Amino acid sequence: CRILAELAMMLWFVVGALFPALLLAAPPPINKLALFPDKSAWCEAKNITQIVGHSGCESKSIQNRACLGQCFSYSVPNTFPQSTESLVHCDSCMPAQSMWEIVTLDCPGNDEIPRVDKLVEKILHCSCQACGKEAGHEGALF
Repeated sequence: CRILAELAMMLWFVVGALFPALLLAAPPPINKLALFPDKSAWCEAKNITQIVGHSGCESKSIQNRACLGQCFSYSVPNTFPQSTESLVHCDSCMPAQSMWEIVTLDCPGNDEIPRVDKLVEKILHCSCQACGKEAGHEGALF
């Protein structure tokens, strides 16, 4: 029983502590390329007016941000048979920190559903991140 308990603890450590770290590990964003030393990657949050709507309801305008920038990606041609690993890199300008806000829309003439609550992602900061990575929604509902 003691051996099983120790194995269970080791498995818990691997699954609970190491596995999430491996999933989150991504290559760091590239800010400069040797072929274009005068060019730099950039990514920023720009203020926008966003229209939030729902069928049968009155739309609302809210202030938000959108991620805008130029992040590096490249792909080096392969050979066959392949002698090295594929040299592909892709970064995209996406939210690094965001929060969720409830926006309530009025739906006049609809007695069953007089209001609809929509969750809207409010972007706080943006950065160049790996293309396949889910956006880092570090934040809370406010």
